[in-house]
This record gives sequence, structure tokens and C-alpha cells, in this order.
Amino acid sequence: MARALKAWGRIDVGSSRYRTDILEIRHFHPIANALPLANMNVKPLTVVTVLAAIVGALAPVALSAYLAREEATRTEKDRALFYALDVLERSEAVTDQIDIGIKRLVASHESNPCSASSQALMKEIDLSSSYIQAIGHIAANRILCSSLGAELDGQDLGPVDMVRPSGVRLWLNVRFPFAKDVGFLAVERDGFVAIVHKNLPIDTTTHIKGAALATIAYPEARVITGSGHIESKWIQAVAREPKAFIDEKYVVAVAAPRKYFIGAICALPIAELDRRIYANSLVTIPAGLLASLLLAWAIFQIAQARTAMPAVIKCALKRREFFLEYQPLVELSTGKWMGAEALIRWRRMKGEVVKPDVFIPVAEESGLIQQVSQYVVDEVAAEAGELFRRFPDFHIGINLAAADLHDDGTVLMLRKLVEQTGAHPSCIVIEATERSFTDHNRASDVIARLRSEGFPVAIDDFGTGYSSLSYLERIKFNYLKIDKSFVDTLNTDAPTSEVILHIISMAKSLNIEMIAEGVETEQQAQFLRERGVQYAQGWLYGRPMPLSRLLHTLQAHDASSEARDESNRRIHQ
Repeated sequence: MARALKAWGRIDVGSSRYRTDILEIRHFHPIANALPLANMNVKPLTVVTVLAAIVGALAPVALSAYLAREEATRTEKDRALFYALDVLERSEAVTDQIDIGIKRLVASHESNPCSASSQALMKEIDLSSSYIQAIGHIAANRILCSSLGAELDGQDLGPVDMVRPSGVRLWLNVRFPFAKDVGFLAVERDGFVAIVHKNLPIDTTTHIKGAALATIAYPEARVITGSGHIESKWIQAVAREPKAFIDEKYVVAVAAPRKYFIGAICALPIAELDRRIYANSLVTIPAGLLASLLLAWAIFQIAQARTAMPAVIKCALKRREFFLEYQPLVELSTGKWMGAEALIRWRRMKGEVVKPDVFIPVAEESGLIQQVSQYVVDEVAAEAGELFRRFPDFHIGINLAAADLHDDGTVLMLRKLVEQTGAHPSCIVIEATERSFTDHNRASDVIARLRSEGFPVAIDDFGTGYSSLSYLERIKFNYLKIDKSFVDTLNTDAPTSEVILHIISMAKSLNIEMIAEGVETEQQAQFLRERGVQYAQGWLYGRPMPLSRLLHTLQAHDASSEARDESNRRIHQ
């Protein structure tokens, strides 16, 4: 281990980070269909896919039905509130006229409330009012004089129906000889009484059969005037603000008293709501059905693409459409390039580039990931020989998948790589994500064999999976790679900004060297350097490049270093 890794890069072939991109997968469906049948090996749609299609097809229909009902319910509640508030406003307008009229009579009369001047004022109030049918003087519940002249004189109103705390008295259903079939409301205060038509406050047009309207006196919770069926529990439901609710067979709206003691209620039959739901459904359900068909089609297309893509990957391996690029990795204390991270790339025959986060998960799921790993190792063997001959201490990291770490053949594969390139085993770093260690026992056996042959082992993207101190101690990693997501939070107020400090502390306690991924600024590099992180990689130091450019850059760095050494030697001679 004397030539143990100073830094390296990885070949992304097994990372659990990769996310399937639906658009990319769909892109492959027609390509896969164009391949020879012998190469396809397309799996049939699974039961899960069929169920997903069914659920996907039903979801828009269910949503459209839900939206139809919600919209209809909201509309009916709004309509009930409109009528309740209209009744309340009418009641307040009627009460305003009664209050003003009685106040004028109280203020103007002298000792005789039925004087000629008082009766003249009564007639004036009556004629100028749009709601008051009559107004007069009352004593012992009997009208003594009024704006109608002798027509009401001596009329007995009968027992009082309601007495307000303010002293106002109400008769809720008065009948007069000249209109026996019509009920009137009588409101008396300070000896003067105003007569209004009983149904005047609820005289609003709903055009709804079975609708109920009422005015309610509070806090008595008693109906003053109303039409239709009114439940007592609706009366008790009064609140500070108008509200609407559904109660069995009715959509009910309650408007609380505002200016006076009067509230209002409107109840619309639930049949109106049902009719509106049906009408809305005629619009939303067809749209939902169309969306269902489109979604089901999309699910099947994606599922077919998913089953076809393994064949596309297999064909691409045979056609050698994959290639490698290398991203430099540096020693933080010196800035020297110590290794490179090899990144697998895929360029189709027609030139389109496929992202690793599209094909890697499919390769893992379809059992092709070990073929991809073998391809990567073969590429390194084919092109890295000259690199190791010129720079024998340079390092390449290879990221293996869980399947690789569960297969004893991986040791033989890497042993052959060392023989082909002439590299020392310590220059080939085995890198695996936390997901690769879900089966600790199987992975531990293969890793132990690799370490015994001199291959260092690193855990990649540490902190993003299911890390635990116990398996870090048990498996004995050489290196720990700090995920870019934690590096990005440096010098920020993000909640996870402190996590990187705990990771650094843990690595130090276990004597594990660290590599920070995704370093993009000098501030980040300085932070990591000051806290003892040994290595880093990221765009601050270099982007992925072909091996030829990497080798050329290394040679240039080497020549520059030799020139500096020669210059220093001459200075000190």
C-alpha cells in the first residue's frame, strides 16, 4: 500500500443516484422497435404495469367526477348564501324604514298622539315609505289612529308574540278585516306601531321548487317570517360570518344578524345540487375520459420502452457505442493532478447522447449492469496502458455496482485489468455507493479479497444513503467520498451545512482519507483544505475530457514541474 491512492475518479456504472428520465426512455421506444427481433428480448408487460395503467386510466375520471361535484357544491352554496344575504338586506331595509318612521312620530307628537298633525305625519310616512303598509298609534294592543284613517281604528292586534329586550314588541301574524287572507307583521315601540306585509322580507325570486327562506330573531332563535321547511338546528347554526353547509336533503346558508337582531336562512333542495353535478359532469367526465386514454397510452408506451431498452443497451454494447471521459482529481494541499475520474458516456449511432441517469438504472434492473462494468474495465484496459507507463503513480477509480460486489468473478476481472495495463493494484481504486452494501456479508467477502490483492476501496456519495458507523468499521474502507450535495451547502445557511463537519470528523476518527466531490469554487476548496480533507474533484480543477487530452495535460504539467525544478536547482547552485 506504499503507493496508496492520492486521488482518483470513478466510472459511474452502478450509482443509485441515477433517476430515470421518462423523456429519454420514450426516445428509445421507436429505436428499440427498429432493432432485429433476435436482439430485442423484450419482456412482456408486468402485472404491475397493467395495474398502473388501470389506475392511471381511472384517476382522471375519478378526478373529473370529484371536480364536477366540488364545483357544483361550491356554486350551490354560493347561491344559497346569495339568497340568505338578499333576505337579510331586505329585512334590514324594512327595519330601517320602521325605525325612522316611529322615531319621527315620537319626536313630533305632543300630548295627543292622534292629533290632526300627528295623523297627517302618519300619512306622509306611509306614502313616502316603500315597505310600510300603515303606521299609527296603539294603546292596550288596540290601534287608536293610523295612516289609513278610520280603516284601522279600534283594531285589536291580539296577544303580543315577542317582546325584545329593548322594549320593541312584535305581532307575527296579524289579520285585518279588509284582508283576511293576508298576514301582516306589526312592530311597536313607544306607543307607535308600523304594519308591513308578512312576506315582504322574504319576497325574493328563487325559481327553485322546495326552496325555504326565513328571517330569524336572535338571540331568541325564533322564526319571524318564513316560507318552506326550516329546521331548528339550522337556526342554531348562526355564526359571526355567513356560512353554507350541506344538511342531508338541503344546501343551507345562514346569515347572522348585522345591524339589527334579525338573521336570515336559505335552504335549497339537494336535488338542485344533484342536477348541477350532472350538468358539470357532462363537461368534466368526457375530458377526464380523454385524459384517461392519453395517460393509459403513455403508461403503456413508457412500459414498452422500459422493456425494450435493455435490448437497446445490449445492442449498444455490441456496437461499442459507449466511451469514457476522465475528470481530474487533485491533492488539495498542492493542487497536483493525482488521478482522474472515468465517466461512462453513450453516443448513439445517429449522434444523440444518452444520459447515464437514463441507462444505468435500466441496466441495473435488467441484469445488464455487470456487462456494462466489464465494458468499462475493457475500455480502461485498452486505452490506459500508456497512461500508467508514463505516470505509474496515477490512479483510475472504477465504480462497481452491487451485483459486481456480490460476484467472485469481479476479482478475476480486475486482476486481468492490472495485467493488461501494467498498473499496480493500488492505482485501481474500487468505488461503490452505499446502496452497493445493502447485503453487507456478500459485499464484505468480495471487498476483503480485493483489498488482500492491493486494490483500495472507497465508499462513494457518503451520507446520501444508509450510512452507519458500524459498517464503516466492519468493511474497512480506504477512502470516503463526500457527496456534492454537502459540498454545495458550504458557507450557506442550509440546514445540512453542518453535516459535512460530522462526516469529516467521522472519517478522521476512522483514519479514512477523504475526497470531496463537486468542488466548484476556491472558497469551497479552502474550507475543505483547512479542515483536513485530502483530495477534491470538480469543475474548479477540470471538466471531463478524453484520455488523449488528459495525457497531454499531464505531460504539460510534468514538463512545467521539471522546468521549475531545474530553475530552482540553478538558483541554489
